[in-house]
Amino acid sequence: MAISRYFDEKQNKEFFKVRVVRKSTLVLGIVVTKKASAINSISEAQKIEKKLNLQAERELIENENKGCVWENLLAEWEVAATNGDVFLKQLTKGTVQDYSFVLKTYTADWLKLRVDEIDKAKAWLVLDKVEREISACRRKRLRTAIDAIFSWGILSGRIRGTNQIPTEGYKGNRKTEEKLPEILTLQEIRILLSYAKKTDHPWYPTWALALMTGMRSGELYALEWDSIDFDNKMIYVHRNWTNRTGFGPTKGRYWRAVPMSNELASFLKEHKVKRGPEKSVLHRFNCWSKGQQAEILREFCIGSGITSVRFHTLRACFATQLIKDGVAPAVVMKIAGWKDLKTMQRYIRLAGIEVKGATDGLKLLPEAEVMGRVVNLFGNPNKD
Repeated sequence: MAISRYFDEKQNKEFFKVRVVRKSTLVLGIVVTKKASAINSISEAQKIEKKLNLQAERELIENENKGCVWENLLAEWEVAATNGDVFLKQLTKGTVQDYSFVLKTYTADWLKLRVDEIDKAKAWLVLDKVEREISACRRKRLRTAIDAIFSWGILSGRIRGTNQIPTEGYKGNRKTEEKLPEILTLQEIRILLSYAKKTDHPWYPTWALALMTGMRSGELYALEWDSIDFDNKMIYVHRNWTNRTGFGPTKGRYWRAVPMSNELASFLKEHKVKRGPEKSVLHRFNCWSKGQQAEILREFCIGSGITSVRFHTLRACFATQLIKDGVAPAVVMKIAGWKDLKTMQRYIRLAGIEVKGATDGLKLLPEAEVMGRVVNLFGNPNKD
C-alpha cells in the first residue's frame, strides 16, 4: 500500500499513483491488488487510496468466503474443539463427535456450499424439515451445533463480512406433546430385584446398585472398591466411562458422595466377597461396553411382567422413591449429581408430593348413612 510520484513523458507532467495490496491471513494464496494512476495531487491520491483500500478489503472478504466451504469449516472446527481453541467453550470429546455427526447428517446438502451461501432461507428450511423427522431433543442438538460452528467461525475470523447466525429468529410450529416418563412403581422395583435374584441373573448386582444409588450407567461401570468407604458408609463417585472416550471424570466433571443405607452396605459387603480380588465393583460385561444394557433390562422387565424401562430409568426410580420418602429435592440433586432443576421437577411431579393430600377433604359422594335413609324412605326400587 503506497502513494508514489512519477513523470509522464508523453504529457510532460508529474502525476501520483496508488497501489493497494491486501493478503489473506486465513486462506493461503489469496491476494487482492488495486491500482490507480494519473492522479493530479497528493490530497486526491490519499482519497483514492482510502477508497481502494475499502474495495480491496471487501473483495478480500468475498474471496475468503468463497474459499470457506461448509465441509472445510466443520473439519477446522472439529480440530479446534479437540485442541481447546480460545474461541470455543470447552466441550467433551463425545459432544464434539455428536455435533459433527448431526451436522454431517442433517446439513449434508451444505457440505460443498460456501459459507456465505448458507443464508437464513437455507438454515430455516433445514430446521423446518427436521422438525417433522426427528425428536425435539435431536432438533435442539442440531440447532445448537449450527450456532456453535457459526459463532466460532465469526469469532475466529474464518467467516468474514457478517455477524449473523442464519438460524437466528427461527421458531418451529410443532408443539411436542409431553409424555408421561417411564418409571417403575415400588412394587415393580421389588418384583424386578426379587425375580433377578431368584433366577441368579448376572445383572442383578448392577440393577440393585443402580436402584439404591441413582448412579449413571458409566459411573457404575467405572466404580471400583477404593471409592467405597464402609466405615463412613459413603460411595465417592468421581469416575465415569463411555464407549467413546473410555474412563474419565463424571458428566458434571465433579465428584460427589452417595450415602449408603444399612441395606446397601450389607449388600456391598456380601458382593465384595463374591468379587474376590477384582478391582471393579461390578462385572464389566462385554455387552455393557457395547451399550446393550438398556435392551437387556427391557427384555427382563417384559419377562417379569412389569413395565419395560431402559437402564437410565433406574436412576429416575431412585430419585422418585427418595422424594416420596420425604427427602428434600435439593438433597436428591446432590446425591445423584443433577444440576438442572428442570429435570428434578419431573421427578417431583412423578412422586406427587406437591399435590399429595390436596383432595382428602373433598367429599362429594353420598354417605352410606344418608343413602340408607333414602332407601328406607322410598323403598328398594329393585325389589318387586
